[in-house]
Amino acid sequence: MEIGIRIAGAAGQGLQTTADMLGQILVQNGLFVSTYVDAESRIRGGLNFSHLRISDQALEGVSERFDILMALTTGAVKRFSEKLDSPGVLLCFSSSCDSRAAPVDLDNLAKQAGNLKASGVVGLGAICSLLEIPQDRVHEILQKHFTQNAKLLEINLRAADLGIAAVQDWKNKPEFPGANIHSPANERVLMSGHQAISLGAIAGGVSFVAGYPMSPATSILADLAAWSKEADIVIEQAEDEIAAINMLAGASYAGARSMTSTSGGGFCLMTEGVSLLGMIETPAVIVVAQRPGPATGLPTRTAQGDLNLVLHAGHGFFPRLIFAPARIEDGFETTAKAFDLAERFQVPVFILTDQLLQDCQPSLSAFDTSLLPSSRHLMRASELRERASYMRFEQTSDGISPQAAPGASQHVVVVDSDEHDEQGHLTESPIIAQAMSQKRIRKAKTIKNFSWFLNPYLDGFEKDNPLVISWGSTYSTISEIREDFASQNRAFSHLHLRQMWPLDESYLESILRTPRQITIIENNTDGQLASLFKTVGLRPADNVITRHDGRPFTVQDLTVKIKEVLS
Repeated sequence: MEIGIRIAGAAGQGLQTTADMLGQILVQNGLFVSTYVDAESRIRGGLNFSHLRISDQALEGVSERFDILMALTTGAVKRFSEKLDSPGVLLCFSSSCDSRAAPVDLDNLAKQAGNLKASGVVGLGAICSLLEIPQDRVHEILQKHFTQNAKLLEINLRAADLGIAAVQDWKNKPEFPGANIHSPANERVLMSGHQAISLGAIAGGVSFVAGYPMSPATSILADLAAWSKEADIVIEQAEDEIAAINMLAGASYAGARSMTSTSGGGFCLMTEGVSLLGMIETPAVIVVAQRPGPATGLPTRTAQGDLNLVLHAGHGFFPRLIFAPARIEDGFETTAKAFDLAERFQVPVFILTDQLLQDCQPSLSAFDTSLLPSSRHLMRASELRERASYMRFEQTSDGISPQAAPGASQHVVVVDSDEHDEQGHLTESPIIAQAMSQKRIRKAKTIKNFSWFLNPYLDGFEKDNPLVISWGSTYSTISEIREDFASQNRAFSHLHLRQMWPLDESYLESILRTPRQITIIENNTDGQLASLFKTVGLRPADNVITRHDGRPFTVQDLTVKIKEVLS
């Protein structure tokens, strides 16, 4: 069973709020839900939509099909009504807006309830009635949402009831069997990617956050600000991204586990500060939520165009780690582990997400926290007392120097953005400069040889099958297509990378050796992973499928493209 619901209209009409409440009701009723948002870069007006996929099994890929359309504007009717699956339901702001509209006048019923702005809640009640969701579940969500305003609660309860009644009086309404499968044991919750990343940061021990608002990364800063007292986090909205990255350097050097979140344009401003992190060997976690560029680009849309930017950011050579979560669960696990790895190796760790992964909301079970690292990698006071000296940048065989928070011992601690000696004093000596450069190279080799920190997903692998390779938020959509192809005896293997740097080249070589055809799929213009494979000497792709209009790949359009290359 699968039902698609699209709620479309103008910014400011409460589309996302309505979708969130509907998703919560359906999850509590035992269904799997996955939502994504398509929004214009404006506060009011325009044409936006929230899309929900509902099923009795997990379906997290992006889909274009829908069975129910709630259209709150004329533009929404014109744009989407022709795409409505048949038999489908069109719930419209006016029952006369289209000949196919259900006899449910959303705006008129909202006015009867006491506020035109409640039209989305009228639609919420109507949809729940179509899906045979009990009325008390609708009331329960509204009571939670409007708990602090009795008057608004009364209006919205009345609006939902009017929507429910209108559908119940509809004699020829279509049926959606299987929607009401209430499961008392269901413990799933609807969670966004930015919430999972924020919770991962807390699980990883974050204690300092600095950033400057920039969509789609702002939601992480907002989450952590909301939870800062409970989680004991110092959070600072800096005057700009340059200040934010330098605050991270200072806080991290002082021993705090520190992070920031930004998007491509903001990260461009941070690159000099990233070099500072590399020079002073200071850990930091940097989330880059990708959106299309160049410049402002499409600020509320999605892309995978910043891999090269993050891989090469900063002048001079210094090691780094780059991860790209594939699913919401990965966002939690990856972020939590990132703090441990950043501190262990004293390097910046980057997490590449994007607008789709940030704002989508699948229904999830509780995260597994049993394997998350819990120890710190700073020298204890007892260790420092036993040392005759403490050199923050001591030459070591693995390139990783001892690290302690300044003030943890009586030893003098010096740091400088210039090239420096083992104690941190700046130097112009070519011998010392060469030695420190070699130290950074040794650390990079240590990181690369340590292990594969975040294993790739490898689904349906057969050595003779065509191989599709992807990264980031495309995983669920491609995975769904692969399962469908396998059922039609058109099998292909799917390799999805979650660790983008350093690459485990020996593992990848073993996988890439046998497939008769390799296709890389990326949501960018120039195929950045495909180019990276060539750079490091891996087998190049036979085909590269890209999308660069700011929208995510969908099951429908990508199915066509994969069929073309596999044929």
